[in-house]
Amino acid sequence: MLTRDLCINMNNHQNAIFHQLDNFMKHSHSFAMTIFHKITKSAKLVILLIIPTDAKVSTR
Repeated sequence: MLTRDLCINMNNHQNAIFHQLDNFMKHSHSFAMTIFHKITKSAKLVILLIIPTDAKVSTR
């Protein structure tokens, strides 16, 4: 019975940690998207063109 209680507590602890990580990821993504939307359209185009080229070069 004690082992079962420990497992329940461990799961609750893990859920709390994952919930905090989930909130952090949502906040980080939201902040990044806010900054990205502030960039001018021409800068966005350059960034989107560079990313695939960089990915192809780095696969060597």
